[in-house]
Amino acid sequence: MFRAVGSRGCWGRRSLPGRSEGLEMVRFQTRVQIRRVGFQSLGEPRLRLVEHPNSTEGREKQRERDAAREKDQIGYAKSAPDTRSPVERFRRPPNKAFSVTDLVSPAWCEVQYWYSLTKHGRKRRTPAMKRGTTMHKSLEDEIYTTVPIEITTKEDALALRIWNIIQGLRTLREFGITRELEIWGLVEGELVNGVIDQLSYECPDPELEASAASHYAEVAASRAVMPEYQMSLNDYLLAPAQGGKTLADISSHEVQPQGMEDPTSSQSSSELQHLPRIYLTDIKTRGSSSTPTVKSSSFRPTMLQLQLYYHMLNRLVLSDDVTIDLLASRYNLDAKKVFSDAFIAEVGSLNDRFFDALSSMEFDPDYIPTPEDAITRHESSQESDDTEPRQWAPSGSQDSTSVLLAHNNLTTLWKLMKDQLRYTFIPPTLKSIPVAPSIPSEFQPPVLEDYPTIPSPLLTARYLSSAPNADLHSRVLGSRSFLFDPASLESYVSDQMNWWRGQRTPRGVEVMEAWKCRICEFQDECEWRQEREWAYARRKRGQTSMDAAA
Repeated sequence: MFRAVGSRGCWGRRSLPGRSEGLEMVRFQTRVQIRRVGFQSLGEPRLRLVEHPNSTEGREKQRERDAAREKDQIGYAKSAPDTRSPVERFRRPPNKAFSVTDLVSPAWCEVQYWYSLTKHGRKRRTPAMKRGTTMHKSLEDEIYTTVPIEITTKEDALALRIWNIIQGLRTLREFGITRELEIWGLVEGELVNGVIDQLSYECPDPELEASAASHYAEVAASRAVMPEYQMSLNDYLLAPAQGGKTLADISSHEVQPQGMEDPTSSQSSSELQHLPRIYLTDIKTRGSSSTPTVKSSSFRPTMLQLQLYYHMLNRLVLSDDVTIDLLASRYNLDAKKVFSDAFIAEVGSLNDRFFDALSSMEFDPDYIPTPEDAITRHESSQESDDTEPRQWAPSGSQDSTSVLLAHNNLTTLWKLMKDQLRYTFIPPTLKSIPVAPSIPSEFQPPVLEDYPTIPSPLLTARYLSSAPNADLHSRVLGSRSFLFDPASLESYVSDQMNWWRGQRTPRGVEVMEAWKCRICEFQDECEWRQEREWAYARRKRGQTSMDAAA
């Protein structure tokens, strides 16, 4: 976990003396340091609550019912072909809602995902996926202690998930990192659910972050000179046929919109460079020792996945796109139903104190916390020896039972979660100068105007080896970072939803990506592959005939 001491400055990094498993993050300009400490030294454990295997209701029971229903649907489809669109067949009640996986998996191959849905009802878990799940659980166990909770109503099941979000946000603010944070969003009018692997205050690529302002200025300039209906120069150059080069690859000149200053040219910019920001990371496991490049086709689903997370998280913080009434309607829940006494007692007994039960002023809808607020709380919690475990609790602390009793239905608990999201991700108010809170710049790029929060658009995929190894840290293969591009995300999602809604047929891979077919379980029955092979054979025969005639 992370803990903060003192005030702000600029980031640096060095190994902790005598502590090989950690990193010390030192801000050089001032006295402050943020230190990664052993997870075991936190004192009170962070808790991740899960449904007890014997629960009579809840998410696991619903998954069992979904699997049985999908099996029945598949059996029926074999005798009577279903002409409904994929969204009507697989993602309308009583089936489960959309997941981020549903939207990004077709980026690998739409035909493969179509076969997965129609033949199995979902994407079947492969041995590699099971190893990945085990790895994610190991990473989660570094931070959280898993505690099973018995669930007797569907409302309690959703409350458990919301409570874990609240506790995850608390862990992020207090220790600088959280994992497995669940979110919801609306994408093209469809309710979508996802789980972010990791959020932390540690920047994975400072050089890329420092270039973010010029990157977005370059994108804005290149798109401004093109008609709206025409592909931008950057998009054109990034196309595989053009070698995947950006403007920066071709020219050493940086493009700055007129009136935009270099963000490093003033003293205030230097301060903004080191504004605390939150970084999203997706954890991937691989059997091989290599990692894909950002521009490779195998990286595309991961890139889209992280961009969807970033978009959905921001919308969940800033808007009421997703409400508890929408969730209740979709999952057939009663948002006003009081949680069971057993649920409140069991969950409440696990936490002696609820550290984030803030004062009424802090929960004022018009109140926006500043970094100084967090620093004040951190400084007030420090003992003379800053290596001691944190024992911080604001004056408004309550026990968890009291908090649950005060928010004893989904409507009120959802509001508490939304307050916690705002408290965590809304940027500070700076009186004297404009600020782009998510990147080191005094000016908010037009492309990020809809995302005025401290989560950074610098998104990262971290790759771990799935090979057996007792030391989890030695499995790190590397990471790949890139900057959020809402235009490319919007284009992909719009096209993808055309397929889900039955407005076009699924597309398979083209010849340059035919290597994917070799590892596909449907290669022998794939009609897309067969049609491409027949077309290639016809062209070959035609060419042979022309050569013979000549």
